[in-house]
Amino acid sequence: MADSKLESFKIADTRKPASASAPRKIAKGGDTTAAESEAHSLGFRRIEGILEKEDPATVRSSLDRLHSQLAEVEKKGRSNKDKAAAKKAIVAVTRTSELMDYLFQTKASMQTNPGK
Repeated sequence: MADSKLESFKIADTRKPASASAPRKIAKGGDTTAAESEAHSLGFRRIEGILEKEDPATVRSSLDRLHSQLAEVEKKGRSNKDKAAAKKAIVAVTRTSELMDYLFQTKASMQTNPGK
């Protein structure tokens, strides 16, 4: 993944900000519940968990398997709508795979060069 792609990334491009007047469930300590905060996140906690706990090869094979399943759906789709949805999902899986590869490489370089 090129650094130029990261420069243009803005979270607001992918998700509208929550309204300040929107009702929120507050837990007994005044904090939002963990389930609700995960539901409102874009999956960053999940990505961090994968980076910390999973093996890069396992993640890669899982995404490759998903990609091949979606390719089959695209080929054998019953309607153009199904085929278009599968094509969009393939693009999303490809981008996710590239992102995870980049993050694993970044993690590895940070661990080998902790002072930089």
